[in-house]
Amino acid sequence: MEDEREIRAPSPDPDSQSILQTTPHSIATQADLAGVYQLIAQLLEQQQQMQLAAQPVQSIESYYERFRRLNPPMFNGGSDPMIAEAWIRELEKMYELLQFPEEVKVKLAISMLRGSADSWWTAMETAYEVNGTAWGDFKRIFYAKYFSDSVRQMKQNEFLSLTQSEHMTVSDYVNRFDELGRFCPQFMEDDMSRANRFE
Repeated sequence: MEDEREIRAPSPDPDSQSILQTTPHSIATQADLAGVYQLIAQLLEQQQQMQLAAQPVQSIESYYERFRRLNPPMFNGGSDPMIAEAWIRELEKMYELLQFPEEVKVKLAISMLRGSADSWWTAMETAYEVNGTAWGDFKRIFYAKYFSDSVRQMKQNEFLSLTQSEHMTVSDYVNRFDELGRFCPQFMEDDMSRANRFE
């Protein structure tokens, strides 16, 4: 009864360096592994969604109260671009500390606008959907109005031509160098770059 005998493939030679060939059984195993990986990915995604859903949703009032405790600066508009740039920098320090979501940052910044800046944004609201405006977009719009590319270029040129005058103390020069250096970050990356610019 040869037909009833189990036919077995020869066992691989452990000393051989040959690569195992793909068999129908190993293809099924690879497909099974792919399915398992996909299932794990789905489970991880579900777990992340559940964790996000479990986090309490804060109201804008809650964000506003935490923000107000830091005493954020108001912005009234005006013609001094350095005040506008400093205002954005101050807000960003607070946002980094408080870890606010992007959509909240814009709403909180708008709440700090006064005078001509508030009037300007009211006019801009018709062109931009406030709820959909990301912080980066708000900054771009804000800088176009209050801190233009030409002002940035002027500050970069001022940094590049900065020298210590005879009426300037070393401390004054260092402060001015650091103040203007933020407009030329490529020269402020490391100590060597800073030293090369520092005259």
